[in-house]
Amino acid sequence: MNRWYQSALLGVMLFFCTLSLIAQEGGAPPAEDRNTQLARSNPDYLVTAGDVYTLAYNANGAPVTYMITVDSSYRIRISNLGIINAAGRTFRQLKADAETIVSNNYPLSGVQLVLTQPGVFRVFVKGEVQTATEISTWALARLSSLTGHMTAYASIRDITIKSSNGQVRNYDLFKADRLGDLSQNPYLRPDDEITFNRLERRVTINGSVERPGGYQILPGENLKDVIETYGNGFTPLADKTRMELVRYLGSDSISGDRMLLKESDVDANYILRNYDVITIPSIADTRPVATVDRLERRITVEGAVRRPGTYDLLPNENLRDLIETYGDGFIPLADPSRIEIVRYVNSNATSGDKIAIGEAEIAANYPLENYDSIFIPTIVSLRPVFFIEGAIKNTNENVTGPSASFREVVSFNSGETYSFVVRRNARWFTAESDTANAYIERGSERIPINLNRILYDANFRSEVLIEENDLLIIPFRQYFVTVAGAVAVPGRYPYIPDRNWEYYVSLAGGFIPERNASARVEIQDFNGKTLKKTDLISPETTITAATNHWLYYFNQIAPVVTTLLSIGSTVLSIILITQR
Repeated sequence: MNRWYQSALLGVMLFFCTLSLIAQEGGAPPAEDRNTQLARSNPDYLVTAGDVYTLAYNANGAPVTYMITVDSSYRIRISNLGIINAAGRTFRQLKADAETIVSNNYPLSGVQLVLTQPGVFRVFVKGEVQTATEISTWALARLSSLTGHMTAYASIRDITIKSSNGQVRNYDLFKADRLGDLSQNPYLRPDDEITFNRLERRVTINGSVERPGGYQILPGENLKDVIETYGNGFTPLADKTRMELVRYLGSDSISGDRMLLKESDVDANYILRNYDVITIPSIADTRPVATVDRLERRITVEGAVRRPGTYDLLPNENLRDLIETYGDGFIPLADPSRIEIVRYVNSNATSGDKIAIGEAEIAANYPLENYDSIFIPTIVSLRPVFFIEGAIKNTNENVTGPSASFREVVSFNSGETYSFVVRRNARWFTAESDTANAYIERGSERIPINLNRILYDANFRSEVLIEENDLLIIPFRQYFVTVAGAVAVPGRYPYIPDRNWEYYVSLAGGFIPERNASARVEIQDFNGKTLKKTDLISPETTITAATNHWLYYFNQIAPVVTTLLSIGSTVLSIILITQR
């Protein structure tokens, strides 16, 4: 066998092995296979009893594929080529060892070892847990995954794990959570025995520290450690002269004993007891109270100012102050000659009184009343408008529909043509827009305009000028569906989106029972493609109600034919008998 043939055969074998794995795993991993994908990509994954691996290679031109299951001895046989002791080895190490053994025996074999299913094992939890029990887990689950079984008296600072080989170690999950020390949050292994020991002291620190909360502290740790290590230090506003400690254990009062702490107590690392609560107040708590006058006037300014909004005005502040100070001045397009004020106070109308003012009133700092609403228009609002109506997109609701007609108000500049405005607003048009047959209504005059040339011919220039109050009408493009065959009224019927074939057959009067007893239809789209009954019906689809098969008609007359033949046979028998 030459080298080219071996290489080709190897490529084909690897291709089909890959297809097989994809078929087994379904392309993108489903939820139940995420652990498998994670184990393959994690360099820390340890070979675990119960793991299932797939080994594939080419042995002298013959593809070899078989499953390897790891048992509790961790001795893995690689075909008949060797045995690997996988205890304590990662998947990557096992993969390298196995592929080396096969490659040494079969060069260019394309060997590949794949983790097919990670093992599942059980660990035993006891101590301060809800129930001492065995729990199913896997090799990338960490100790922290078991904290949901703890009681309120379990310590996260003192957790004991006894491994299957008898080795005993203690772990501190606080260091893992706060410091990111993952050595304190180890991976679980088969037959681990986890003991959650009872906590010794839990203290709470509130107030002006960076990390307030409840903490389990270790022997020898006290006030200074709680503030600086657990609480991460004082905040800039901490008042160190008024620190308090409430002690419940050993107190004769149900509310606990309250003690004042000083900075010297922090330096001396004051000894704490279980359930002590430390409060660090803020210097902001002792600031004097300022008297605020009652609100006199709340005014709203809208429109062409830089900062529109609602503001509380001071005494003697009025229109000019509102616009220049609170509203931060006019925007460049503001029209100060047409300002409107709506005044609600002392108005006889529920909608308020409308007052028109201009630049003279601004210069005079026109007096304002509580709840006045000021609107400043723009010069753009004076631009002329025209209307477009019909089969256009509703830009406000971002929807279209062949059964709905919308109207848009469009501003334009004097001298603009329809070609300029239509090209600028091509988003108006949808698949239902009959742009070739658009027209303009200008008073009693009707002006046809073919928008297709404007939209699709870059060299075309329309000389039709827009005039104020023009109405541009965009008709709907009408679609049909053809219904033929054994229906009551064959013909073409208007297309309605999202309707199935039964809708159009019913429009055609339904099936003719004598010609179509089985409700069989043949559906073809505009391009001649045959559709299934469950497919969506598109415009210009043809639905043909099939005529009954000839056996149907035969079954209709078969009883009559049988009866006639029986009668004929009987008569013939009688004639033969009488002739004898």
